[in-house]
Amino acid sequence: MKFKVFFAFFFILFFVYSPVKAQKSLVDKFKFWKQDTAVKSEGIFLFPLLYYTPDTRIAAGAVGIYYFNTGTHTKVEDAKTRLSYVKLLSDYTQNKQFDLWSSWNIFTNEEKYLFKGEFRYRRFPDRFYGIGNNTPNSNVEFYTYDLLHLKLLGLKKLAPNFFVGLDYQFAYEYNFGLQEGGLLQKGDIIGYNGGTGSGAGAVITYDSRDNVVNSYEGILFEVSAYYFDEALGGDFNYFNLNAVFSTYKEVFKNQIFAFHVLTRTNFGGVPFLDMAKVGGDEILRGYAANRYRDHHFTGMQVEYRFPVWWRFGAVVFAGAGDVMRSPSDLRLDRLKYSVGGGIRFNINKRERLNLRFDYGFGRRSDAFYIMMGEAF
Repeated sequence: MKFKVFFAFFFILFFVYSPVKAQKSLVDKFKFWKQDTAVKSEGIFLFPLLYYTPDTRIAAGAVGIYYFNTGTHTKVEDAKTRLSYVKLLSDYTQNKQFDLWSSWNIFTNEEKYLFKGEFRYRRFPDRFYGIGNNTPNSNVEFYTYDLLHLKLLGLKKLAPNFFVGLDYQFAYEYNFGLQEGGLLQKGDIIGYNGGTGSGAGAVITYDSRDNVVNSYEGILFEVSAYYFDEALGGDFNYFNLNAVFSTYKEVFKNQIFAFHVLTRTNFGGVPFLDMAKVGGDEILRGYAANRYRDHHFTGMQVEYRFPVWWRFGAVVFAGAGDVMRSPSDLRLDRLKYSVGGGIRFNINKRERLNLRFDYGFGRRSDAFYIMMGEAF
């Protein structure tokens, strides 16, 4: 099945690519194949979406990306403003999951301000295995829920590449359907029947990446802290602290070494849907995104990216990490690892926008992913 999805996706890719490139009027309108040499990028990228993850199985939909540059520069050497984008995605999966998701990353002229955020609605049947890093497969139970999520982040540049700002997050989890006799139905797990999360926080970011879509050089370091409380209109009371560090180095022409570390910690009554998790298509590829969850997560990964032929490239990656309630829960015989590789197809050379096809192996687990954009 996985390989059938792989070839079906390539078929759609070339079906869309060939006519669009041939019809100049459509290219002129949307500009997504003509930005390879332009100084100021602006265009609309539309694409029928077909992907596969272990959490969704086959998924189909559509994605639209409006990308632009707010800078006033006219020469490449004067460029001070990186690419901005607004994305809208909608899909439906083989597991009867529906997702409508808009996100944005907008730099103002000379990057004096950065605005990021998202709005999302999900109807998401999923699986639950319990809390902790050693839950057995026999624990699996099925549940469904609806989610409305809003994130609004505004940052001001204080120095080159250095931003500080405030963030607000709102999540409404409702319409829960629980499996009869399951762990969630017992009512002992916080958030088992949904609720509202409302939190405010602060973010500090140092971002010297040359391209936020697909970096060749630079560093991203970000620390964020959020306070969720009933006083802010929510049902849960907890403190969330996150840190991410990524660095990129072009060791040879178009050959990139990338390193990524991520930590997520929660203190207090965090609902199970908002706990730290192992896996997914971004870190520790090879595990279902929600297979393991607990209060804290720490993990790292490395990736080597290199060109192959024409618009095709490839990557190899490896990583390790785990969830835990406390550091004493970490054990070498349970530590989650990930190794694998993938293929890239470049959609836009100047903006380095890729479709990726990744296969990851973990501890008694493996997973195949077809996604847009790099894992980190």
